[in-house]
Amino acid sequence: MTAVALRDQWQAARQQRQAAVAERRGAVAAELATRQQARQQQAAALQRELAEFSNALQAETQLFLAQVHQQHQGRARQTRADLQQFHQALQVSVAQVRSRLQSELATLQADTQAQLTDYGRDRAAMARQQAADLQQYVATLQTEVAAYLDTIATERQAAAVQDQYQRHRDRAALTVEVDTLFADLAIFRQQLSSFHHQLQRSVWGEGSTSTPAPTPVSTPKVAKPTPSPEAKAPQPDPNPTPLPEPKVGASAPESPPIESVVFDYLQDHEAGARLTEIEASLGINRFQAVDALRSLIQKELIVQKDRTYHVQEEAVL
Repeated sequence: MTAVALRDQWQAARQQRQAAVAERRGAVAAELATRQQARQQQAAALQRELAEFSNALQAETQLFLAQVHQQHQGRARQTRADLQQFHQALQVSVAQVRSRLQSELATLQADTQAQLTDYGRDRAAMARQQAADLQQYVATLQTEVAAYLDTIATERQAAAVQDQYQRHRDRAALTVEVDTLFADLAIFRQQLSSFHHQLQRSVWGEGSTSTPAPTPVSTPKVAKPTPSPEAKAPQPDPNPTPLPEPKVGASAPESPPIESVVFDYLQDHEAGARLTEIEASLGINRFQAVDALRSLIQKELIVQKDRTYHVQEEAVL
C-alpha cells in the first residue's frame, strides 16, 4: 500500500473516532441532565419531609415544655408548702431545745457554783493542813540541821585537835632530826679539824707552829617528844646519807633556791616523799634538805605524816 492510502485510512479512522467521542459526550450530557433532574426532585421531596418533621418536632417540644412547666409549678407549690411546714416545725423544735438548754444551763451553773464552793472549802482545809505539815517539816529539818551542824562542829574540832597534835609531833620529830644532824655536823667538824691538824704536822713537821688542838664538841642531848596513845613520834633515819667532804680552796657556789626545788618535787609526788628520797632525787645533802623542809613546814606549805612529807592542799609557794 502507498503512503497516500495509509493516510486516508488513518484520517477516516480518526473521523470515526471523533464521531464516536461526540456521540458519547452527548449521551453522557443527557445522562447527567436526567440524573440532575432526579436529584432535584429527591431534594425537593426530602426538604418537604424535613419541614414536616421540623413542624411535628416543634409541636411535640412545645407540648413537652408545657407539661414540664406544669409539673415544675406543681412541684414548686408542693416544695413551698413543705418548706413552710418544715420551718414551722423547726421553729417549734428550736424553741423547745432553747428552753431545755436554758434549763440545763441554769442547773449546770448551780452545780458548778456548789462545786466551786466545795472546792474552796477543800482548798482552804488543804492549805491549812499543808501549812501545818510544812511548819512541822521545817521544825524537824531545823532540828536535824542543828544536830548535823553540831556533829560537824564536833568532828571539825576533833580533826583540828588531831591535826594540831600531828603538827606538833611532826615539828618535834623534825627538831629531833635537826638536832641529830647538828650532832653529826659537830662530830664531822671535830674529825675535820683533827684531820687538818694531822695533815699540817705531816707536811710541816713537828717543829712547825702547832695549831691548838680543837676542843671536842659535846653532842647535844635530844629531847624526845612524848608519843600519844594513838601514834608514835617518827624516829630519825637509821641510815643517814654521808655528808660530802668540802674541797680545800674551792669557792662556795651561789646557793640555789632549795625550798622551791623541794616544794616542786613534793607537788609532783602526791603520795609524799621521805627525807632520803628527797636527798637522792634532788642530789642535795642532809642539811639542805632538812633546812628546806623545816622552812616549808614553818610556812605551813607542807606537813609531815609518818616520816613522809606532803604538800598542804591549796598551798602555793
